[in-house]
Amino acid sequence: MSKEDRKYILIIFFLSIVSFFSNLWVKSADLMEARNFITAREMVQSGNWLIPTLNGNLRFEKPPFPTWITAGMMKIFHNTTDEYLLRIPVAVISVMLIFLIYYLVKLLTEKSFYSFITSFVALSTFMIIKTGNENSWDMYCYVFAFGAVVFLVSGMKKERMRDFIISGIFLAASVLSKGPVALYGMILSFFIAYGYVYGIEKYRRNWKGILITFGTGFVLSCIWPALVLLNYRDIFLGVMEKEKDTWTSKHTQGILFYLDYFVYMGIWMFFSAFGIIKKWSRERTEDKKFFEFAFVWNLLVLILLSLIKMKKKRYGIPLYMTSSLMVGSICSYYYHKGWNELKKSDKILFNIQSIFIWAVSLGIPVLLFAGGYLRKNISLGYIFLVLTVLIPFYCWMYLGKERHTRIKSIILGSGILMLIANNSTNWFIERDLREKNDKNIPKIRMAKKMPIKWDVYSEDFEIEDVWNIGKSIKRLDDKTILKDEFVLLENHELDRERFKDYFVVDEKTFTRGKDDNAKLFYLEKLEDEDENISNRSSRIHRVAFNRGAVERETQSDSYR
Repeated sequence: MSKEDRKYILIIFFLSIVSFFSNLWVKSADLMEARNFITAREMVQSGNWLIPTLNGNLRFEKPPFPTWITAGMMKIFHNTTDEYLLRIPVAVISVMLIFLIYYLVKLLTEKSFYSFITSFVALSTFMIIKTGNENSWDMYCYVFAFGAVVFLVSGMKKERMRDFIISGIFLAASVLSKGPVALYGMILSFFIAYGYVYGIEKYRRNWKGILITFGTGFVLSCIWPALVLLNYRDIFLGVMEKEKDTWTSKHTQGILFYLDYFVYMGIWMFFSAFGIIKKWSRERTEDKKFFEFAFVWNLLVLILLSLIKMKKKRYGIPLYMTSSLMVGSICSYYYHKGWNELKKSDKILFNIQSIFIWAVSLGIPVLLFAGGYLRKNISLGYIFLVLTVLIPFYCWMYLGKERHTRIKSIILGSGILMLIANNSTNWFIERDLREKNDKNIPKIRMAKKMPIKWDVYSEDFEIEDVWNIGKSIKRLDDKTILKDEFVLLENHELDRERFKDYFVVDEKTFTRGKDDNAKLFYLEKLEDEDENISNRSSRIHRVAFNRGAVERETQSDSYR
């Protein structure tokens, strides 16, 4: 490794840590994360690492590799409640993606700065940052698939069998993360794009290595389903049949759903939009062959993902990986250009980007002041803290107006601003503007800090409640045989008539956000019908819920 590479890798590492680790604590677990966290928690509690469950029910819809990783974090830290700890693995995976991008670009261009600027674009891309802060099985799936691609390229270029084996291991990890979706969404498109640009002769010359890659991936990825089939054949096959049908019946969207992907590139949206114009962008690259490869790969990923009826924005993660390669290629070309060397269309792009940068950077303190300070959600001190970072940024951008440094300032400033915006406003937007909690009511995610020893029942609950309560929730209906002591989750006041044979030992109110409250009631059966309830409370020497823990969490969770 050259001295130049070591310098760039060190910078990339530092910026990646800022990008993916600084906001792990911000977001409350949504439906997707709740499912994943619950499965990991139940795996730890049951000690069964082969068969995943969700709220006590078998969960074969998704392979278990990310669950194993998350459950491993729970075991290492002896912690099954703190979401920020459980997001560390996906942050590590995201950092790995940035280095994989660096390595791929270096392999195909042999240019260190080219690799650096492309990695820089990727780590400052909005959707990559967002998914890199969530324990999403999609991120695992596609990062591992990208790793399979990178080491496959390395194997073909260096003709080294070890790389093909590593590629196969990455491929197996991808399949064991979310099934074979990445084979279609990323790897198939790669094979077509790479063969089209660099020639299929590389495939003919390395057919044994490619066979080893897919053979290794197939064997390793089949071990878990084979073991499950031996024990739960009918259930497993039924789930697989159901999952196949969801591709055409669930979360269906039109074919144009992903055409706005460049918007989710965030700060790089204009570069990405200009990059779609092939004739324009191809003339503005240092390595035309690499750009051609990135362009075709990006286009094929877009087409293939668009053909699938089931769509979500996070399912488009490979688009942001391939688009980062394309934008990085363009930025590398511009970086060494002077303002006078630019064509009219180039100057239009950079003027638009410059205005965008100033608008976003000046909008950050305005948003914090108007949306935070005036509403008494944040302190004036926090705004000054943000300004201590922004003011040097303003100075740097202003000084960068000189013609010989303007392009460099805009490119580097774009990525740096994305990181500043993410770290200064993300928590505020997520927790105040989106959740809109009643600050006087503890959040339901704090409930899992309370040790609930008794069974929890509910007629109406979401899977997020199962995660936030800290244990499985049993469905309550007319046929349910209740124990003498239990906890009831209600979305409204307790039906006293229905539970007239029970005494309310303790109760606690939580907020889910957006004026949606939930109540926990600890109920204990009366000893006889004539028992004097007014005297009952004096004989209760225990409290069901650890109120002190909740109060401490509420204080620590308060805004600055």
